[in-house]
Amino acid sequence: MKKFVAMAALLMLFPAASAGFISSSISIDVEDPPAVPLDKSVTTMANVTFSWGFGNIFPLPITVNIQAKEVPDWLYVSISPSKFTITPTGFFGGKSSKNVQIIFKANKEVNAFVGYPVKIHAYTNGSFILRGSEATAEVYVMEDFVDNGLTIERPSAVNLYTGEEKTIYFNITNKCNAPVYIEIEEENTTGFSLSYEKKFSIPSKAKKAVPIKIKAEESKEAEVRIKFNYYPAGHEEKRNYEEVYLTLASRTKPGGSALAVGLVIIIIALIAFIIWKKKR
Repeated sequence: MKKFVAMAALLMLFPAASAGFISSSISIDVEDPPAVPLDKSVTTMANVTFSWGFGNIFPLPITVNIQAKEVPDWLYVSISPSKFTITPTGFFGGKSSKNVQIIFKANKEVNAFVGYPVKIHAYTNGSFILRGSEATAEVYVMEDFVDNGLTIERPSAVNLYTGEEKTIYFNITNKCNAPVYIEIEEENTTGFSLSYEKKFSIPSKAKKAVPIKIKAEESKEAEVRIKFNYYPAGHEEKRNYEEVYLTLASRTKPGGSALAVGLVIIIIALIAFIIWKKKR
């Protein structure tokens, strides 16, 4: 009881004590989280440190609050704990730290690997003798690659004559939330030669007409497998693929043999005519 009376009397000697006369500060140490997968969450840790200055006579508890501000609409942020209580002790000042967990969850598809700023705000109203203080740290949050695949439109079959070359087009739509690089592979193309751009890119949600030249080198039919490997720029570890099958058929152009025979007969007749002419 005597201690309480003494504390009250001392407070009366300092009318400004209600506004706090001992300085305080807050610092936040937090790193950017990894890219957030759609409908999933990632976690990062933040360290919140409260410091106070010289002259803290009475150990009065204070509450430090932590909140996320300016959160984009595609993102949900949860902080645990969202507040904590400490009791500063030590006449010559001191500090106290607390680790808090920050959970980020993506609830809407947006462009991948684009940093959105989120502010982590920590503050306290202080106490009779400690001034209130606040701090803000900014982190950049990205959504991860959402692999929605490719849509590939192409002819089901291509017919050629031996030695003929045709250009066909594959209309490819990138349904993913990031631009992708595409690399083409082919299988079972014996008897045909295919030429195309080995690597190209398509923006997110965009379509591109990709030409492929096909030349028939012999008379045959083949079921060609064409594989489209794709991945977002700078993230080849997320490589995936789509594949299509294309029927190629080639045959000898009609009339070719008859024409050759006709030419031979004409040449023989011409030679015979020349010999006959000389004998006369």
